[in-house]
Amino acid sequence: MTAITRALLCALAVAICGCRANPDPPPGAGTATPVARGIDRASIDTSVAPGDDFYKYANGVWLKGTEIPGDRASFGVSDVLYDQSLQRTRALLEEAGAGKAAAGSGERKAGDYYASYLDEATIGKRGLSPLAPTLDAITAITDRRALARWIGQSLRADVDALNATNFYTDRLFGLWFAQDLNEPSRHAPYVLQGGLGLPDRDYYLEPGQEMERIRSAYQTHVINVLTLAGMADPAATAKRIYDLERQIAAAHGTRTASADVTKANNHWARADFDKKAPGIDWAVLFEAAGLSSAPTFIVWHPGAITGIAKLAASQPLATWREYLAFRAVDHNRGVLPKAFVDEGFAFYGKQLTGATQQRDRWKRAVDATNGALGPAVGKMYVQKFFPAESKDRLKTMVANIVTAFERRIDALTWMSAQTRTSAKAKLTTLVVGIGYPDTWRDYAKVDIVRGEAFENAQRAALAEYEYQRGKLTRAPDRTEWWMDPQTVNALNLPVQNARILPQLCAGVEDQTAGTARTTTRRDRWARARRIPRGHRAKPRCVVSRLRREAGAEAVSRAVGSRPRLVGELR
Repeated sequence: MTAITRALLCALAVAICGCRANPDPPPGAGTATPVARGIDRASIDTSVAPGDDFYKYANGVWLKGTEIPGDRASFGVSDVLYDQSLQRTRALLEEAGAGKAAAGSGERKAGDYYASYLDEATIGKRGLSPLAPTLDAITAITDRRALARWIGQSLRADVDALNATNFYTDRLFGLWFAQDLNEPSRHAPYVLQGGLGLPDRDYYLEPGQEMERIRSAYQTHVINVLTLAGMADPAATAKRIYDLERQIAAAHGTRTASADVTKANNHWARADFDKKAPGIDWAVLFEAAGLSSAPTFIVWHPGAITGIAKLAASQPLATWREYLAFRAVDHNRGVLPKAFVDEGFAFYGKQLTGATQQRDRWKRAVDATNGALGPAVGKMYVQKFFPAESKDRLKTMVANIVTAFERRIDALTWMSAQTRTSAKAKLTTLVVGIGYPDTWRDYAKVDIVRGEAFENAQRAALAEYEYQRGKLTRAPDRTEWWMDPQTVNALNLPVQNARILPQLCAGVEDQTAGTARTTTRRDRWARARRIPRGHRAKPRCVVSRLRREAGAEAVSRAVGSRPRLVGELR
């Protein structure tokens, strides 16, 4: 974490706590509960010497007296803030869905999306009929060109390699649209590995009793999903699907390699895909994905792209159809009948994370709505909880911090003149987003229909993809937000040289130390941090996406299971 980031976070963490426009009143009361501030001395374990183990000293009493809730794999103070945000968002969505938001507005669409997701009765009555066109299209894949076309048209903007270090997608490839690492004046499509049902390659390939247990449970899960979907010979089909996924996993890069930007900054021209990753008809795939006109791609996982393309050519089409059909069902289980939801929790919740209780449906509905229409929800949220005058005060504070930091740079005797000039130039271009963005997304073209939970999810995901893909024809916006205002977190944006501070918890720099003032990568800045798998801080937005894409609680080791200090990201 850079010094300027630390300074901003420490100062703003204190300030933002007092910036709520309409504090939440306790049940049955008309006044707000006083907010405790300062050091939580009650959590300190004075029997532990702080010099021996400061973590236990600062949190020992809290650790001993706090039980992880049954629907969680881990718990910390940030979860308390998250739960508060969840309750607030629920109330706003219920109001919007009840007709208090204007028809056709983004707020009303968010309310209708939430109500549709919450309506298990209607979802149950519709059964698998909303998914039927998708399954029929998969059945119609009879040659490799059709396979490439399906892969391309099913791609979505569902990963974020740099800002949130989210490398996971269960689609065969992940796409992310952001500034080019070498040419930050333009956007580029980033292509990442994907296609797994388990969190990463290690779950398929690492030896050990625990991994074997998870692999066995996952194969049972595949059988159960195929059985629920009425697919033929589920046991034999599940084995073929798992074997294909294992081969995909073998082609994947490791989590450690994924975090190394110096290995990921691979620019491929369109023609390079045919040469470096033969096996897929890339022209057909990119046409189906609407990417035919993109001149350059950044291939984050070149070895995986090559390996998956080879599998696309070598594995039987029948196996690919089975795999794609399973992925379609499993991916969408949140908006399918309850039996699919329960089966998902039985594996992704109980088996993978150790959770004993499924999260309430309304909580999952809030998360799903945030994932689909987050800025529309955020607009309602800040209108109630973050007034403009609070944002103005914090912007003044940020300006003062930047000025003070510039003076510190001037006072550094060890810094060379050239480095000082570069550091101050980068500081002058720093963008700090506070509370909420200056402009809001327009959802006028996104159709949200009450009672169509499945279709709403599909339309929202496609609209998000088209919005992100549209960046290829737009100049980069350094004020762009990558996190919704209702999110309990903060975000460092290295390529944009920006910090986003919605509901503040903290911010980290992971592999992002290698960014310069305009954020063209320079070797002298390119010392990326490498944190072992299972210990990497995970932003809340990443966890939400993992839950949405890989399953309600498919975060397991990617998140960790230990209590967390205030300000630690998930």
